[in-house]
Amino acid sequence: MKKRILAFLLCAVMVLLLPATGAAAVDLGEWQTSKSKTATQLDSAFESKVTLSLPSAEEQLVTDIVFVLDKSTSAALEQQALGMLSELKEQAEDTGAKVKVGVVIFNKVANVTGFMDLATEYDAIEEAITQEIKSGTNTHAGLLAGKAMLDNDTSVDAARKYLIFVSDGITYMYDEDAKIVPYYWLNDNSPYYSSDPYSWQFQYGSNNPPSDWAALIGQIGETLEKETIIPILYDDKAQLTQETAVSVEDKDADEYTSSVGRALYYTHQTYAAAREAGYNCYAITADTSSGSQYLWGPSFMNFLAGNKEVSFSNIQNDILYLLDAGSTVVDVIGNDTDNHGNSYDFKFVPDAGKLTLTVGDKTYTTTEVTPADGETARFRFNFEGVTAKNQAEAPFVLHYYENGTGNNPDEHFVWDINVPVSNFAPVQLTYSVVLTNPQKTEGTYGEYDGNGSRNLGSLYTNNEATLYPVASDGNRGNPEDFPKPTVSYTVGKAPVKDEEGKNDYKDTVTIEIKGDKKEEKNPDTGAPSSLVFVGAAAALKGIF
Repeated sequence: MKKRILAFLLCAVMVLLLPATGAAAVDLGEWQTSKSKTATQLDSAFESKVTLSLPSAEEQLVTDIVFVLDKSTSAALEQQALGMLSELKEQAEDTGAKVKVGVVIFNKVANVTGFMDLATEYDAIEEAITQEIKSGTNTHAGLLAGKAMLDNDTSVDAARKYLIFVSDGITYMYDEDAKIVPYYWLNDNSPYYSSDPYSWQFQYGSNNPPSDWAALIGQIGETLEKETIIPILYDDKAQLTQETAVSVEDKDADEYTSSVGRALYYTHQTYAAAREAGYNCYAITADTSSGSQYLWGPSFMNFLAGNKEVSFSNIQNDILYLLDAGSTVVDVIGNDTDNHGNSYDFKFVPDAGKLTLTVGDKTYTTTEVTPADGETARFRFNFEGVTAKNQAEAPFVLHYYENGTGNNPDEHFVWDINVPVSNFAPVQLTYSVVLTNPQKTEGTYGEYDGNGSRNLGSLYTNNEATLYPVASDGNRGNPEDFPKPTVSYTVGKAPVKDEEGKNDYKDTVTIEIKGDKKEEKNPDTGAPSSLVFVGAAAALKGIF
């Protein structure tokens, strides 16, 4: 037996030295922040109100949270999970946000409790999380069920789906119906079957984890492609004999897959697939007595977590907060050529009365303050009881540069976000831009696309707006562009009566606002105006 253990140790060393070729490491993906930008059609002063919203004002805030819990999850971890849900429940009740919670407890199969509303079914959620289930450990079945719950809820955006996997990582069966592989080793001349956690030690010589999980996962995947053994159900393990099972006595450790190896491989693949689907995934290591014996189990969970400490407090912040303090938005005001080749130029309106900032249902006070060097104007947004982080001057600050700056020569503003932004209380900044040079010649200029979803080409209220995000964990994300809304107006001819009461077409100008057209008379004389603006007649005075 000692010689056999030595052989296993040598095999383990060979496995650990394998290169990472073919390894299926977890892909963290790209972080994308929910956001929107909208613009109203031009009003009588050729102004458009533009709104930046974080998160998007066009998405109903619905959140899916699925717990995938090992049957042996401790009461302490269960209480931490419930504490997190209790905090989120208060936020949901205060803001009207909808949070749905699903629970999967796995033993040899997944035991699934469907989605429940956090605000109204908290007691049922608590009962589901604290239920006692025994017999077996199949992490793969648990994750399959948890991912399926998120996959099947197509009404919720992937970015608002959270998968929380809690286990000590010790598993030895796989698939929904709990399979094992019918391999065996000889132990004191008696067959020992691959049907429990001891399979790892028999294959690799100890219960220590590999030094490179990605390499080992890759090697297991390569072996699986070549294996021809037929798995059996865990419930049928009592029927195994030396005649019906397959000996691995003459195989190296990397020439076959044990039940433990397969279970870990498929667990990893399912967890990685959930991340690739855009779901927020968390692996929390459960502290169990078995974990101190089978060291590869907790090590595997740490591998899934990216070797980062994960807590319910961290997860709560990720669910609750869209952005952290330190995030900024740079917004470049629109100027270009329209669909007729004419230059157009919008200007930001630097007026405190034209600026509104709301957080949820709270409207902040806008104050214009003395601008710093290089600034054209500066505005602060405050609300009683809300304090900016890092000693910033206000929770939100807008810096306006009419003539640009050295690294950004175009007219623009910078919006500093100095407090965390909650997913449950959207932050919306509304400001005005004015078209300074409307055309006189007959025609339609631009095309209205209030939220930028159609990717049209002219009369952009803003050439670009870019978010520079900071995540709730303090990490900076990549810059993200807002959509680009467009507006339009129409200059045309409208019939007016001449002195003899006959129809006569004179040069007229109309602005089409949301498809609503009407003819206007001269407000001073009552006679038909030779310049007719639909919804904008008053603005013509002094312009032409």
